Amino acid sequence: MPTARRPRKDCHGDVTQLHLRAAAKRGLCAVPLKTTLAILFLLTAGSAFAANVKPPAQVITRGIPPIPAELAKAVQPYLAARTIRLQDWHPVKEHVLITQRPQGGQVPQLHLVEGPKGMPKQLTRGTGPVREAKFQPEDGRSVIFLRDEGGSERYQVFHLDLTSGKTARITDGKNRHTGARWSPDGKRIAYFSPKRNGRDNDLYVADPTQPGSEKLLAKLSGGGWWISDWAANPDIMMLVEYLSINHSRLHIVDAKTGTLSQFSPKLNTPVSYRNARFAPAMRAVFYTCDADADFHHIVRFDFQTGDRQRLLGDVKWDVEAFELAPNGRTIAVVHNTGGYSQLRLINSADGKTLPASPFIPSNRIGVIRSLQWHRKNDGLIYDYEWALSPGLIRSIRIGAKEPTNWATSDTAKLDLDHIAIPRLLTLRSVDGVQFDSVVYIAGKTVNGTFRPKFTSRPRPVLVLFHGGPESQFRPRYMGQLNYLINELGIALICPNVRGSRGYGKKFLKLDNGTARAGVVRDIQRLRNAIASDRDLDANLDADRIAVMGGSYGGFMALHSMVTLNSFLKCGIDIVGISNFNTFLKNTSDYRRDLRRAEYGDERDLKMRQFLEDLSPLTHVEQITRPLLIVQGANDPRVPATESVQIEKALRAKGIPTWYLLAKDEGHGFRKQINRKYQFLATIEFLRRYLLEEK
Repeated sequence: MPTARRPRKDCHGDVTQLHLRAAAKRGLCAVPLKTTLAILFLLTAGSAFAANVKPPAQVITRGIPPIPAELAKAVQPYLAARTIRLQDWHPVKEHVLITQRPQGGQVPQLHLVEGPKGMPKQLTRGTGPVREAKFQPEDGRSVIFLRDEGGSERYQVFHLDLTSGKTARITDGKNRHTGARWSPDGKRIAYFSPKRNGRDNDLYVADPTQPGSEKLLAKLSGGGWWISDWAANPDIMMLVEYLSINHSRLHIVDAKTGTLSQFSPKLNTPVSYRNARFAPAMRAVFYTCDADADFHHIVRFDFQTGDRQRLLGDVKWDVEAFELAPNGRTIAVVHNTGGYSQLRLINSADGKTLPASPFIPSNRIGVIRSLQWHRKNDGLIYDYEWALSPGLIRSIRIGAKEPTNWATSDTAKLDLDHIAIPRLLTLRSVDGVQFDSVVYIAGKTVNGTFRPKFTSRPRPVLVLFHGGPESQFRPRYMGQLNYLINELGIALICPNVRGSRGYGKKFLKLDNGTARAGVVRDIQRLRNAIASDRDLDANLDADRIAVMGGSYGGFMALHSMVTLNSFLKCGIDIVGISNFNTFLKNTSDYRRDLRRAEYGDERDLKMRQFLEDLSPLTHVEQITRPLLIVQGANDPRVPATESVQIEKALRAKGIPTWYLLAKDEGHGFRKQINRKYQFLATIEFLRRYLLEEK
């Protein structure tokens, strides 16, 4: 597909001549000259107006020039994909619950797939996206789901009766509610909310069929709580208390009284616990942790003997997810192997891998997003994403040779043979720290092999930083960014700098507190690799490099513009942190202590000074390159004030600054109309300042 061109400066010439000839035929030549000129001005202005894309009604822009309509048409195939996400498997019927954006819709809605490859049946409508939907676990006749409005993340719990089609909101409509979960007998639900004081995520229970039945079950301390499992005995839950990425605890709670008992050992050294599952008949509990190890592994705790047995401890990668089969004999385990998912089945008694269990090819392909056993049979279902698909849902039964395909995301009219297949780049910084980057360059798949496209001129580069900071870039479907790779010829490099998850807890801790300044070494090493091109062998242009990131990735983009200003052409900051101290002051109360554990406590004067010195806003005089800023007005994580203050500082210096604020969005854009305009602005920005098109 050719790159969309800007309208010629004389693009209205032919239109004007047509209007003049039409006017002459209608006798308008007799109209006074001033009137004729006024008519022509209105007609010409109208034509120019029609040739540009208007910002959505809820979007405010500053400094963004008109975007040609022909660009929107060229980009449309890359924006049309509709991603499918697995939510739940019906406990009785051959039905699957998914979320997907309806054709022509703005946000994901709940759908029912009645059998493999069935046509999704839409269940919900509304302006807010649906999240975390679950069937009633006994008969599946109803569903609970979460939804927020305007990106506020003040999620409400809803109950949908599948027989009548009626939806009722269970929660108060004002406060934030998360982690909604059915009891195993389907009579109650539980969820968390900081409504008591705005800071602590307390545990609530309710009967979803009885409005007003909500009850505060347990007052909890801190904002990081979720239910890891609810035992077959409906009076016992296992909770995870998240203190930081490196420190969490497991607690057993009495679902009748709310009495809390710490289950994980009380140690002086912080340990991370992430998942826990009760075995049938409460004989044991399985959980993951990184105690005495660099990676998360599975532990089986025997309730009778008190023995703790380590499973899969010899695998050098995190167990990021696992699910215990209903009969308790088999565990489905997902390892994060350098960003790619590896699925295997193991015997729950001894941890031995079962034969013929890798249902994903052994070579590195993509990422498993969710995993679930069927309650009544030995079926296992999973949600999978890779470079050529934003999501597909498959199930398999033990002993089967082939999986069953349930649903596949719609990639519209994209030619998937021209979608870039990523490759892995490993670099070592000057201080010896090794880190990976995922690289995408334009090319074509021929006979199953991806071949990079030859270019006579070196490729421009866009470095994409992930958020978190303790997140990880993984080789998923790149969506609209494929347009930048395929049509604009931009090489996309996505680094997992120090502090990223997935590479062990030692690597994860390398950016904690004052050590965060070390990330600049990784950025410098990446830039040197681009300049030398020996490591990448991709014909890259070291004189045309841009940076982009969201949330903490937005900070990384701004930080790069401070530390590598002379080596960059421009940057894109999406809901990014510009000053750590103002961010910690203004972020939501329930998040503040969790973020202090990662970035540092600004109430300590030495740490406050360090955070101030680390902040891009403090060194804004060193930024001389153009910046595009994207922000949601309702962001509860990184408040809009972070974007406003960096915009103001850059404009005061006369730096070209494009600003885009959506009044109906939060921490990133969800509505399709807003996402489209954001991406069009991104393309125009990169064409002007990275590609240097006139």
